Amino acid sequence: MNLPMIWIIIPALLAAGSLLVRERKFLYVTALSILCLVLGTVAFILSFQRSITTVLTTQETFLILGRSLTVNYQNLPLVGSIYLLAFFWIISLNFYKSNDYFPAFCVIYAALNIASFSIDPFLYSALIIFLANALYLPVLSTGSFSKISGRLRFLLYQLISIFLILLAGWILAGGEIAPVESDQLFFSTLLLGFGISIWLGIFPFHTWIPLLSDEVAFLPFGYMLTLLPLSGILLLLKFLNNFAWLRDYNAFFPALQYLGAVMVILGGLGAFFQKSLPRLLAFLIMAGIGLLLTGMGFIPLASTDLVAAWVLPFFAGNWALSFGFSGVGKSAGTQTIEGLKGVFYSHPLSSIVLLVGLLTLIGFPLTAGYASNLFILSITWSANRLIALTILISQILILATGIRLLLRMAIRDGKKIMIPEKVNLNQVLILVVLLCNLIPGIFPSIIYNQLFAIIGKIFPLL
Repeated sequence: MNLPMIWIIIPALLAAGSLLVRERKFLYVTALSILCLVLGTVAFILSFQRSITTVLTTQETFLILGRSLTVNYQNLPLVGSIYLLAFFWIISLNFYKSNDYFPAFCVIYAALNIASFSIDPFLYSALIIFLANALYLPVLSTGSFSKISGRLRFLLYQLISIFLILLAGWILAGGEIAPVESDQLFFSTLLLGFGISIWLGIFPFHTWIPLLSDEVAFLPFGYMLTLLPLSGILLLLKFLNNFAWLRDYNAFFPALQYLGAVMVILGGLGAFFQKSLPRLLAFLIMAGIGLLLTGMGFIPLASTDLVAAWVLPFFAGNWALSFGFSGVGKSAGTQTIEGLKGVFYSHPLSSIVLLVGLLTLIGFPLTAGYASNLFILSITWSANRLIALTILISQILILATGIRLLLRMAIRDGKKIMIPEKVNLNQVLILVVLLCNLIPGIFPSIIYNQLFAIIGKIFPLL
């Protein structure tokens, strides 16, 4: 049994082959959904039942073109989480009009993201992510959206970021032969910072995120903006884990703290003043990216625990936002906040999911982000109160944005609330979305302690 073959190569090939039968939509979507569900479930089973390895001969490395892909039992839970995320997104799109290519490219995008943090030398991670984004672009490009400026800017920024990251990695890699000089360290850190900033859409290179949100269907866009930041964060953690001199560089972690804080407040302000619903949701996701970066900035104080704490709320919140917006936007027939008048009565469940996703990203009590929010505020308040206040102000602005959305959706306009007479699959999925956002908030210790252990084993030197 070769783990990289099972979780990277075979899923990508099967997904590519499934495009041949995409016209038989039920078979096409069902097969890919089952594939992701099985891969995700088996990954967790193998990671928690390691005694199986005494019976089966396992190989954790797969060689390809002189490079190696490594998937081991320590990162199988992360691999499983990505495939379960793909499973949830595929079945979500099944209830709304979507691009026929998305289910296949959803699996391919997941496999390439797993390959990005599995490849050695890890500098090729950046190239794999660029390939993943280039392949995913047709999913974003098709449909009734005629504007292309956001897609062009996204592709250009990704290309520039790859060049900068590879150049920084090439300079840092020289430290394996000879010690890195202070000038080289400063220059490479600068290149790496700019590369990651452009890649993840960090201020001042964030403009492609809201611009792209207006030009594409939001469910595929939300999926990409969930996995893309994760791959960038994992690449940064890999750099830090492999290069001690980068961890010891005095300006690196404070820079991450303040960049993350800027993203958080930018997301809060942008969401509060938006009239376009897709742009509003894009700014909410930017605030989530900022919290991940801020958590990385406090690695010297909290190791990787803060990053691990925000992964699940980021996943669950983005899924709820994407799924809820798809239902609400379809009902209202508009992408403006003003057009949501009375939508709560025609689509109450989708409206609730949208609001729960927003509350999850700000750590509202009883949501998946509640424990994570308390954790990051306790660390930042003791270490840097300016950053803690920035996070609090952003969360207040986002909460006010949620109240604004609720008031707009609750305007009656002569409508009565529509209570479903019978349960259908769409309502069952909405219940699953809500549970994913609420259960971690009700039972945080059971879930987050496992996340801390998983991320800690993957990056033991942090």
